[in-house]
Amino acid sequence: MPNTEYVIFEVDSCKFALPSVAVDRVERAVQLTPVPDAPVPVLGVVNHGGNIVPVLGLRGRIGGEERDVILSDRLIFSSANGRRMAVLADRISDVLEIDNKATHDADEIWPGISLLKSLAGIGSDVVLVQDMSKLLDPEQEMDLLAAIAAVNEAEDSAADD
Repeated sequence: MPNTEYVIFEVDSCKFALPSVAVDRVERAVQLTPVPDAPVPVLGVVNHGGNIVPVLGLRGRIGGEERDVILSDRLIFSSANGRRMAVLADRISDVLEIDNKATHDADEIWPGISLLKSLAGIGSDVVLVQDMSKLLDPEQEMDLLAAIAAVNEAEDSAADD
């Protein structure tokens, strides 16, 4: 089985990975537009090429508290479940191939965990391979759509006044 190339990124002191084929682009973070009533992992949205893209945070998932965006942060754009989305990262640390023999299915180590696809050992580090399609469950996805629709409706109403 061939090795797979991953984008390695950091959130606090935790290392995550996304398969490079799942990453559309990485850009410097910008100010996020808040979305009232958006589900917990959604930090806000950005306008990216005319599309409203939700930005998700991982700090809450690793036991930390979300923080405001800072200039050195990065947005990792990807798609999952038919929706473009971005993940906020503190930094991109590397793009590298990981031997498939070095990865372990996350469910083998933490039964029932749904947010991760696998874990990989890179030297002395453990890297959490993120499953973008699991960042929002179906109910959170519906809540996000409703929250974005409410913001759009409020903007349309304000434009009519």
